[in-house]
Amino acid sequence: MAHLQCTPEDLTKVRFGLSPMGQVVGSISVLNGASVPPGLSLWTARVRARYERLLHALPELRALIELHRVTDYLPDFYCVPPDGLGTTFEQELAAVRRVPAARARADLLLSYRGRPLDPALDVPDPSRVVAGALEALWRDLLAPDWPRLRALLERDIVQRAGRLAVYGWAQVFPGLDIDMVLDGDKIMLGKVGGNSHRLGGVGVVLMPNAFGVKCVYLDPPRAYGLTYPALGVAALWESDAPAGGLVALLGRGRATVLLALDGPASTSQLVAQLSMTLGGVGDHLAVLRRAGLVSRSRSGRSVLYSRTPLGDALVS
Repeated sequence: MAHLQCTPEDLTKVRFGLSPMGQVVGSISVLNGASVPPGLSLWTARVRARYERLLHALPELRALIELHRVTDYLPDFYCVPPDGLGTTFEQELAAVRRVPAARARADLLLSYRGRPLDPALDVPDPSRVVAGALEALWRDLLAPDWPRLRALLERDIVQRAGRLAVYGWAQVFPGLDIDMVLDGDKIMLGKVGGNSHRLGGVGVVLMPNAFGVKCVYLDPPRAYGLTYPALGVAALWESDAPAGGLVALLGRGRATVLLALDGPASTSQLVAQLSMTLGGVGDHLAVLRRAGLVSRSRSGRSVLYSRTPLGDALVS
């Protein structure tokens, strides 16, 4: 794995970003069995039948899945750092389709490490073919759950940004499962030992990944990126109902909301994650807050809710 060589000035340009395409790339590692973090076996079970139908219909998708399983280098042309938090999958997909065929082919050849390209990818326009395979995965497997996934990723960023404000980067990077090594006046981010890349003042985009993928994104000179495992993924896919005692005490809706507040969240994020109405979540939060189980605080324009120590004790 490559690592990024930073200066103290570079750290001032580190920011968070959301990449829907990054979630597609992460899902491939889970679907091909290369890495299945805790909780994601529930997701794979949910989508398995749809996934098998896609594999049967699309030889280019089968080739891409197999490439991800065996390579140590993911093609850069579809692993691009997003511009911020508002990047859509459609924007990222359009960018992949615009990649010149020669560059896409060169990236694929580098990933194959001297082996011949799979015939399904050895085509005149590999950008278009790969984009079609990624679009099929997104449309059939991820898009239906994207509001919940996005809420999870946004919550992760809110929590990390809060820790950054209190503890600084030296404490935040280890919490992201990203190595931070100091070497004189240089700062190395990522797994030191692979290829080194100097940022040149463009900064780093930190991207939470709901599928546990850790990798370096290289798009010089525009941007560099690091992905890290998002928090709370296992709970997102758990289908078990809240414990009977908690439901009997609070009611199913309030128990569900209290359990979901294992980290700060806004009302809209809870609505997306729990598939509940805005009014319903708001009413439950108001009752839980009056009971002393939930507190709220402001972060920028958002109001975030968290469990109080009493709420944590009740859930435990």
